[in-house]
Amino acid sequence: MSKSLRWSAVEAGGRPPRLTMTLRGGPLPPDGVMDELDLDKTAVPCAAATVILTGPPTAAAAPTRGATVGIGSARRAAIGSSPGTEKGRRMRSQLLLAARKVFERDGYLNARVADIAAAAGASHGSFYTYFESKTEIFRCLVADEMEGLYRTLGTAASTGTDQETTRGEPRAPGGPWRTVEELVDGIEGANRRFLEMYQQNTALLGLFEQVTSFDDEVRVLRMRVRRRMVDRVTSSIRKMQEDGQVSTALDAHYSASILVSMVNSIMHHWLVVREPFEGELLVRTLTQLWAGALGLPVAPDRWGPLPPAR
Repeated sequence: MSKSLRWSAVEAGGRPPRLTMTLRGGPLPPDGVMDELDLDKTAVPCAAATVILTGPPTAAAAPTRGATVGIGSARRAAIGSSPGTEKGRRMRSQLLLAARKVFERDGYLNARVADIAAAAGASHGSFYTYFESKTEIFRCLVADEMEGLYRTLGTAASTGTDQETTRGEPRAPGGPWRTVEELVDGIEGANRRFLEMYQQNTALLGLFEQVTSFDDEVRVLRMRVRRRMVDRVTSSIRKMQEDGQVSTALDAHYSASILVSMVNSIMHHWLVVREPFEGELLVRTLTQLWAGALGLPVAPDRWGPLPPAR
């Protein structure tokens, strides 16, 4: 028997539009869907019943009149990406947390929807209430996680020149906001914070880079995250150029793009590819290279002697 659902938008007597869901010969939706739609199974006499969802359908919940869609698509259309009940929001959050664990444990290619649902304590059908596929839940996961991770780095994480966090006094008219030493301190602190963030999220960041190579939507997100970092660094370099601390012969945007790529790439090779490096020496060298590229002198005794060569 058919397990399809037929949807249509109904408007009558000036009342708000309703969404009509006709179940044809299949089982009733699972408990998660009934809960999310605030329906009681006892109120639906059989699988051939018509369920009326009051309120205006969202854009995601308004298929063409009379169109037949799959059960999973119909559930997601009714609920959308932002569940309307606390229980629904909690289940969606549990699925995302479980997805991260499964993706990090098994890798993107080997991860299965069944394993994600099991890790979340949900049924296989409940997964499709909230996500269309493994691809979709990965996209949602990295969108949520990457925005949060890179936001925590803040402007100071770009070059350490965030004026709101300076420990120096406000600059005199026409003078620099920070001394060169303070700028180098900021660069070192930013590199250290980025290293710590990468260490704490190595598996997910590695997957992010991997999936970027074959998923256009993830690639767009990756470019957006990168652009945000590059724009911050570009702004900081231009500020230093205005203060006369960095040569205007340098193109601020190109310089920022290269420096961001340098830091991100070396972290990937160290923590994901597992090329052997020592963390403290890595931060020190990145700081020297970053400062040197901008023409900021680093005090010879800043870190002391180099450790013995391997």
